[in-house]
Amino acid sequence: MTRITRPFFFATLACASALLAAENNPAKKPEATVTIHRCVDSKNHVTLQDEACPAGSQDSSRVMQRPKDAPESPLPPAPALPPEPEPIFEPAPPRPPPPDMYVCTSYDGNERYSESYDPNPRCEPYVLYYPYLTEQAPQRLACRWVEDSCVQLSGDRTCVVWEQKRKDAESEARRAFSDTAAYRKSELARITRIVNESCR
Repeated sequence: MTRITRPFFFATLACASALLAAENNPAKKPEATVTIHRCVDSKNHVTLQDEACPAGSQDSSRVMQRPKDAPESPLPPAPALPPEPEPIFEPAPPRPPPPDMYVCTSYDGNERYSESYDPNPRCEPYVLYYPYLTEQAPQRLACRWVEDSCVQLSGDRTCVVWEQKRKDAESEARRAFSDTAAYRKSELARITRIVNESCR
């Protein structure tokens, strides 16, 4: 009966190490097969190696398929992240329109602004229109009824006028006397609120 000795074990381990080293050597691609030599010396010691047996040993060889490492298991795919919700942009609420504003023009071209339709009907002396009063009938020498021409503003011009009124109200509030200070401050607050809500 053939007894496998410790040298046989180390020889087997050396052979396996050599096979792995050849497999992991990127410089030389290993062959698909390998020849294993079974060597029996004069003392019936058996060794296995991938080289020819030394002289004086009985050599029996076998061609075997070179062992290969098991393929690496592919990593499981990463779970898909849920899509990010698209941001929702809510439009700003529409600004309320500013209160009405009228521009009124007198007969001689002077303009004034009014928050209501106010043609300011008045009786002006005839001398403003007819310098030679003696040429007119006596019953018409007193005065003449006139009105300004008032037109409602629209678009950005309305806000321009309200902004100017705010500046004027701010100046008047700074220069107000004690008996009108409260009114000037309340008027400034009212106009400022209109400008902030409708024109900015």
